[in-house]
Amino acid sequence: MGERPAGSGVLSTGLAALVACSPVFRGEVHQPNPTAAPTETLRISEPIVVITGDMDLNLPMPADPEAPVSVMHLVRYPLRNQAWFTVISRDRLRFHVQIEHKWEEWADLNTWNAYLEDDRGHRWQPEGLDHATTRVVTQMWDQEQRTAQRNQFGDIVALNDDGWRRRQPLGSLSIYRGRGDFVFYQRDLLAPDVRWLRLVVARSGESFEFRWDFVDDGAEVASVEASDFGKPGR
Repeated sequence: MGERPAGSGVLSTGLAALVACSPVFRGEVHQPNPTAAPTETLRISEPIVVITGDMDLNLPMPADPEAPVSVMHLVRYPLRNQAWFTVISRDRLRFHVQIEHKWEEWADLNTWNAYLEDDRGHRWQPEGLDHATTRVVTQMWDQEQRTAQRNQFGDIVALNDDGWRRRQPLGSLSIYRGRGDFVFYQRDLLAPDVRWLRLVVARSGESFEFRWDFVDDGAEVASVEASDFGKPGR
């Protein structure tokens, strides 16, 4: 257990340097080790979701359901980057990864590198990337430009029903969602006494760290959001 595949040293060094020079977004979860009691625990891990954002991606807050119209207030669109793994056997793990981004190339998992670490200092490269897909996700909303009525303090107190005077196109926002499976194989890759696994997915300019801490008291999400929608986590 723990032997590195031939030729993995150079790639690992390159990945380590890449991660060191890039913003790192982190998320972690606590759960039982799936192989510690295989008849009592699921073969699928808890998912880890890391929320990031982009200054160019904004959408309106939900409208007030009790009002005929609402003033538009834009908020940052949450990009959901997530990972979870399936235990095929103690020797083989399949990590399901999703990356969302405004650029198609960055969402394409074929442009990312990955490696897996455990608490014993072992590091493995994936056998390959399976089922990689990238698709466009679009949200649209209706919007109007109406005349506002204001009080003496400049606050909006009412909106005139004159949106027909200045017709507006539908608002829209599109992102790219990339998905794929990184497959790792090594004899006794996930033994019952492994205390944690960390999957690092990286490319030039950005990286994600997904960590599963194995405990006996059930699953509990510990840290799953990048701070301030797009800044590196802790």
